[in-house]
Amino acid sequence: MANEREQKQLELGTEALGGRITDIKSSLGQLILKLETDPNLNWHSFLDSYALISGQMNSLLKQMKHEKTPPLKKYITLPLLLSPDRDEDLLKLTEHRVTTFSHDLIPNYLRTRPDPEIEARYNTLETRANGASQDQQQKQIAVMEKITRETLKLIRRERDEMESKSSSRPEAEITYRNEDTQSLLAAINNGKGLKTVAPVLPSRQSPAPSQQMQNVKAPSTIKTNIKAANTVHPYQR
Repeated sequence: MANEREQKQLELGTEALGGRITDIKSSLGQLILKLETDPNLNWHSFLDSYALISGQMNSLLKQMKHEKTPPLKKYITLPLLLSPDRDEDLLKLTEHRVTTFSHDLIPNYLRTRPDPEIEARYNTLETRANGASQDQQQKQIAVMEKITRETLKLIRRERDEMESKSSSRPEAEITYRNEDTQSLLAAINNGKGLKTVAPVLPSRQSPAPSQQMQNVKAPSTIKTNIKAANTVHPYQR
């Protein structure tokens, strides 16, 4: 009887958590879609979406700590069937993200702790942080605050200079007149303002090509004095 009540409580708790997770997933999908497709996205709209996701995350944590939600840490998830073949039911359940439930993927899908290398680095940082004295921590905090203040001053100064230049910039010089444009269009489309020019006729007509050829005299016969090839060379013996 106790096992049945615990099983029922586990089912109700996981169902409630599943609903919270579905809401978070939907909000994340909408935010990603907005980032990829909305050209008019501004910072305020992004912050609104981020605040919604943050509130849903807090609701999920409260649901996990609720008295009706069983402590999930004492339960172990074990795979019942492993196969390298494509699983259509799994594909549909995971919205086409996971195609197989094979041996090489199970350690990543069912992992409850970080990767061993990441966990080792995290522990190292935790040890260093806990080993620092109170004075060292206060000095580091003071240095970080000073860097933050100087960075904010630089950002504000650059912003003020950009706004000053933008406000003092003269208006763009006008390089055209609307009246001239309209006059040019009227002249091109309707011929408005164009003067009529009388055709200019030649004073005399040129003779026909045949007459020109007749008036041209044929060149006179060219006299040549060609010596015979067998002419004796004057210096030949």
